[in-house]
Amino acid sequence: MDGFFIVDKPKGITSQGAVLRIKKKFQLKKCGHTGTLDPDATGVLVVACGEATKLIRLLDEKDKEYETTIVFGLDSNTLDCYGTITKEEQMSFTLLELDNALVKMKLQTLQIPPMVSAIKVAGKKLYEYEREHKTVNIEPRKVQIKRIERISDLRTVDNHLEVDIRILCSKGFYVRSFARDLGQALGGCAILKDLRRLKSGQFYIENSILLDSLEEKHLYSIEKIFSKLARLEVNDYIAKLVKNGVMLDERQIITKEPFYITHNGVIISIYEVVGENQYKPVVIFKEN
Repeated sequence: MDGFFIVDKPKGITSQGAVLRIKKKFQLKKCGHTGTLDPDATGVLVVACGEATKLIRLLDEKDKEYETTIVFGLDSNTLDCYGTITKEEQMSFTLLELDNALVKMKLQTLQIPPMVSAIKVAGKKLYEYEREHKTVNIEPRKVQIKRIERISDLRTVDNHLEVDIRILCSKGFYVRSFARDLGQALGGCAILKDLRRLKSGQFYIENSILLDSLEEKHLYSIEKIFSKLARLEVNDYIAKLVKNGVMLDERQIITKEPFYITHNGVIISIYEVVGENQYKPVVIFKEN
């Protein structure tokens, strides 16, 4: 079982918890995930199995798409409804004012990550500072919002305005920070109520399977996921070297992208770029 599951992660379980369930269910020795989702978030979680775990870093996950419910007039230590509410106030604004704020938010290029993130400052993760109730200076990070769409009208729930928004953003973008900034732009505060990931790079929610419904037939092969990689057919001599993990150079290929090595039409390895015209194997496939 070397390949990838595209999981629709449910609420109430960590990303690593989902991985452990899959590992146990299919009796896998190696299993890992990319693109962590919070326990209370749902949606696309890519889980690599077997030799595919070595390829996680090669996955293209630049763009992420989310649907979220944002509640106005509340603040919390985690910037969502599941943390400790630290502030509550009444906010009043029109739908036009909200739409205008969203237009301005789309121009946002810098973002301050939340204190509950795993970003490191001075060797410690931000959530570790949060647990110790310590403050730390957080540098803004470059982000990009590619599309914002309001997908509901404003509504009042439990005396607070809330709205549903769909957002397409760059890797490293924090939706909870976006909620905080949107609340501030409208003269108050705001936090997340729900978060669902619809897209992570090349992986879409339409192709995902509920965690408890996963079967072996749902496993995407490495070749399927990396179908766009170039292929280099080699002779018997080079094939033997490849199977022994030898590095290749410009005598075999010149490229800036990972590529397959094939021998007699059969994929035997995936190589990656490690220097100027220098390539090493990421994974060497066992012969059947």
